[in-house]
Amino acid sequence: MDRIVVLMATWNGERYLAKQLDSILAQDCPGVRLVVQDDNSQDSTPSLLAACAERFPDKITVRRNLQNMGAAGNFLSLLKAESGSSPEQAEEQNAEHTYFMFADQDDIWMPDKVRRTLRRMKQLEARYGEARPALVFTDAEVVDSGGRVIASSFCKLQHLRTEERSLAHLLMENVCQGCTMMLNDALARKMRLPEPEEGFWPVRYHDWWTALTAAAFGCTSYLPEPTMQYRLHGSNVVGAEHFGAYVKRRAADWKEQRRALEATWKQAEAFRSCCMEELDGRKKKLLDAFCRMPEAGRAGRIRLALKYRFFKSGLIRNIGLLLNLLR
Repeated sequence: MDRIVVLMATWNGERYLAKQLDSILAQDCPGVRLVVQDDNSQDSTPSLLAACAERFPDKITVRRNLQNMGAAGNFLSLLKAESGSSPEQAEEQNAEHTYFMFADQDDIWMPDKVRRTLRRMKQLEARYGEARPALVFTDAEVVDSGGRVIASSFCKLQHLRTEERSLAHLLMENVCQGCTMMLNDALARKMRLPEPEEGFWPVRYHDWWTALTAAAFGCTSYLPEPTMQYRLHGSNVVGAEHFGAYVKRRAADWKEQRRALEATWKQAEAFRSCCMEELDGRKKKLLDAFCRMPEAGRAGRIRLALKYRFFKSGLIRNIGLLLNLLR
């Protein structure tokens, strides 16, 4: 039987947590185990998790950080711990296939989410082999705080070009939503993580880092079907606002755009420091070119973007990107 390890990072999530836990426990696929790492919550989240773990000790494991790590650090450290190669883990994972999924604390999974995603993963592994790092992600419905459907497709709402999953594109923009992801064991073991800086990881988002690793060393597949409800509310770390509102917000704050671009370059530099030696020659050249952009000057940045196709999704985003590169 396949072993599905669902990794959930929580922080002050008491309002919606119970429904998400119920939806994960109600999956119609066997072999699902939930590992939760709480990021030093100050509300009732720890007690809710403890009560659930007491009810389902064979399905839920709960840990707690003593200091806040942030969402990316919490998820990535959890993945690192669960995909480690201790003798006990190695023996268990040799006996069965292991897959990992990320779960946010405030969404709702459809009952067949694991089963449908796993089916696509099996197709990917049948094509490329189980030893190749593989990532599957899906679409999602978007709902408001009360559970009412706002949009039937997260990807369409965001105008994301999900077919653009090359390393060049993913260095500039992530199109893979983390809470819909499944990683095979080969990808989880391939993940290389940077050292934390002042307690935090130099990674913008855990799913972005995961997608970069898959593009650099393995393969990806998109399932254009919603497998969960992504809850949009005022406390989301990363929201799914309507595209028009996103464009207006970004256009009104060039400093925010610049900070985001600089954080993207910093993330790429961290990825290079972790993975450069393992990349093939073409991808080394591409990654090195991306990391040269901050010091390349205005014209140099434009030349690099055009030469290597360091683009985002759609005309509007790319116009904003080009204007930002010229600043």
